[in-house]
Amino acid sequence: MATDSETNRLSKRTADRIARVDDRFVYRGARRTYAAFPLGGIGTGSVSLTGSGRLIDWSIRNKPDIHQFNGYSHFAIKAERDGALLDARVLHGPYEGNPTGSPATRKFDGFGFGANRDTLAGVPHFDDATMIGRFPVAEIAFDDARFPGHVTLTALSPFIPHDARNTSMPVAMFAIEVENTTHAPIDYTIGGTLGNLGCDSGVHRFVDAEGLRALHFESADTDRPAEQRGDLAIVTDAEQVEHVDYHFRGQWFDSLSLYWREFASAGPLRERHYDAPRASRNMFNQPEHGTLAARIRVAPGERRTVRFAIAWNYPVGSIYWFNRHGPGSPFYEGVPPTWTNYYATQWANALATGFDALRRWDALASPTIAFRDALFASSLPGEIIDAVSSTLGVLRSATVIRLEDGALWGWEGQHEHEGSCEGSCTHVWNYQQALPWLFPALERSLRETEFRYNQQANGGLTFRQRLPLGSGFDVIGPCADGHFGAIIKTYREWKNTGDDAWLRAQWPAIRRALDYAWSPDNPDQWDPRRTGVLWGRQHHTLDMELFGPNSWLTSLYLAALKAAAQMAAAMHEHAFADTLAQMAHNGREFVDCELFNGRWFQQKIDLHARALIEPFGGDRAAGVLAEDFMHAYWSDEYGEIKYQIGDGCLTDQLLGQWHADLAGLGDLFDPDHIRTALESVYRENFRPTLRDHFNPCRVYAYENEAGLLLATWPAGSHKPAVPVPYAEEVWTGLEYMMASHLIQRGLVDEGLTIVRAARARHDGSNRNPWNDIECGSYYARSLSSYALLNAYTGLSFDARTHEIGFAPARDARGVFPWSAGVGWGTVSIGDDRVEIRVLGGELHVARIGDADLGGLRTLRAGDTLDIARDEAWAARRVTTVSEIDDGKA
Repeated sequence: MATDSETNRLSKRTADRIARVDDRFVYRGARRTYAAFPLGGIGTGSVSLTGSGRLIDWSIRNKPDIHQFNGYSHFAIKAERDGALLDARVLHGPYEGNPTGSPATRKFDGFGFGANRDTLAGVPHFDDATMIGRFPVAEIAFDDARFPGHVTLTALSPFIPHDARNTSMPVAMFAIEVENTTHAPIDYTIGGTLGNLGCDSGVHRFVDAEGLRALHFESADTDRPAEQRGDLAIVTDAEQVEHVDYHFRGQWFDSLSLYWREFASAGPLRERHYDAPRASRNMFNQPEHGTLAARIRVAPGERRTVRFAIAWNYPVGSIYWFNRHGPGSPFYEGVPPTWTNYYATQWANALATGFDALRRWDALASPTIAFRDALFASSLPGEIIDAVSSTLGVLRSATVIRLEDGALWGWEGQHEHEGSCEGSCTHVWNYQQALPWLFPALERSLRETEFRYNQQANGGLTFRQRLPLGSGFDVIGPCADGHFGAIIKTYREWKNTGDDAWLRAQWPAIRRALDYAWSPDNPDQWDPRRTGVLWGRQHHTLDMELFGPNSWLTSLYLAALKAAAQMAAAMHEHAFADTLAQMAHNGREFVDCELFNGRWFQQKIDLHARALIEPFGGDRAAGVLAEDFMHAYWSDEYGEIKYQIGDGCLTDQLLGQWHADLAGLGDLFDPDHIRTALESVYRENFRPTLRDHFNPCRVYAYENEAGLLLATWPAGSHKPAVPVPYAEEVWTGLEYMMASHLIQRGLVDEGLTIVRAARARHDGSNRNPWNDIECGSYYARSLSSYALLNAYTGLSFDARTHEIGFAPARDARGVFPWSAGVGWGTVSIGDDRVEIRVLGGELHVARIGDADLGGLRTLRAGDTLDIARDEAWAARRVTTVSEIDDGKA
């Protein structure tokens, strides 16, 4: 908790509020260094608010722009009394950047040129700032003994489960509260300055309509192509407003210099308007700026709030990576095609969005805050709350696009100025678990587009989706993990909605995908004899191919077979369902007997058998490598097949079982083998410290940090001369997956230990808490974290039978969030009562746990269902690895 010395200059109200918040969500001092909280909607791009209040990472023009500014966009405040200036400051805390220089748009502003001017490090700002960052809301308390008053800023963008439209608003909303701590009234002016991003010559106009005031920024650069054009707006509902439509047009530092001289003076702001376009661009590539300000009189001891919304609309995006041969290839040399953003079909322009946000402020902010409170005020362990909430920032980032019809499309992550690895890559997005529970309609769109546009004539599902949709297939064929994941996830979506008509529409594609596994037209020869085991060449998320049976990819195959058996029965194809079920049984028998070595499941392969891979040579690319197939996979020097696991212990070895557990498909293998293998992964692959760990790959964790390795070869096992890529790395997406699987299987302490390690590496002093990295920033795989919530609460849900259940991993008593079907809320479990509260959407339920409600009940937002608790709610007994090691179990 905060100490007196840390809070004695904050208002008592703010200090008390901070003291009530778990310290892990309070960013002050060194923990502000990398804190950057994303604001924006799903598929809109985002702007981030740093722990000191700066607006950075303006990734709103249909591609990432990490570490970039929109000119010197900021908020500022000044205080006056009786016509005299008392103080004026930008709403920033201490400079958190590199004092030698930070990224910039030109070489004379970057490293070696001092603190970036656009950070306003050289403008009077507050001595300190304390951020409370609890996604989807950030709060900053500013502190300076020289300023006459206390100032706090609350920032949010709508984030409302099951409301994908409002959660896709291209807007950032700010509420700035001022408390007068003196003994006489003070006139405060709070100004929002906005740059006209990407515009050399702006067309700015002040708008006063419907009780709202705004500055609307458009461009005079009419010769630019559509994908480079858009508009922005800053809007307020304050009554007394001042506006500077344009900052002074000049070179050098004239614009900022004159703006601050005029703002930091007593009296109203000087209005400035230009009727003609700017004649020449600024020598420092600065956009044109404008300022919208609210003037309020605050009595002694009184608090008042001013609200602003910053909105944007860049409707057309350029597919600058069109026809790229693979990740890292040069951009398309011709004129690339474009896409239209979904949000542009819902709001005419940025002004319309900003007006809508102000008019519906309470309707948008209240459920957003309710979602925050349902999560952060719950009985979930703090490390789970941290992991689940922080990684949701990916959905606000430029990693995600929503196409014109609302369908979702995603990168794997982001480079600084472009997306990283395109195409809603199925073997990465396979891990993502947030959308199916919070925004299931968006998750269903991923299934619909991949079956429609990714499926080859032979039934294989390519794993990168090209834009424009329907423009062809990716150059690498199907990957086993993504291919079978699509089938499992279709089952999950069907179960979560109970929509037989939707399943019926997907079923023909599912049948073709299943047939592909054993089809003679499958060049990878996955399972030509229909054994329920994958045998041939299997592409996967480690960017190469495995050969021969392994539990990792075969477990996904078995989960897909079990899921498809249930879907086939629902489609009245009972003979086919029986066939699939028998194949799943046969595959289980093989894996349990042939791949389990008593400690974990391993790959069955003779690494010295060159003949094993020769049939797959052909003309097929060797994964992402430029070498021909045999040179890529065979080492003459070591006489081994390269890039395999062999008898190593792979963290992903039970990935299909994880999916099966989350979807309610039951055990794929002997449950004792499953538990033993999970224990082995924790024991062998988790490192409490990485000080002595050798990692030749990408370094996401190091030195005294803890982490879970992708694979290890414990004593007694043979490590291939050239093992599977990335084996020595640490990925948070796999850490959250494994932690949730451990929790699902009763190994709660072990799971929480892994989560704590991952979150300790993202505490703000070392990395951004809202940006889990892997192959780039805001990496989609990290959204596996949402499985932690369902695993810990033991959520089960089936919309087909209208059943919901909870089995918390620890003490069954407590308050927990839930989201399923078309509704979300909280469940309170007491000694003798269970209360389900619906906070949004609807819950159609006939059975809770083993409690039959005697008929279907429809609960809507605001409704509560209170039932007696019975034995179905008893907490499961938790057995730990330490107990097993000590011979106590």
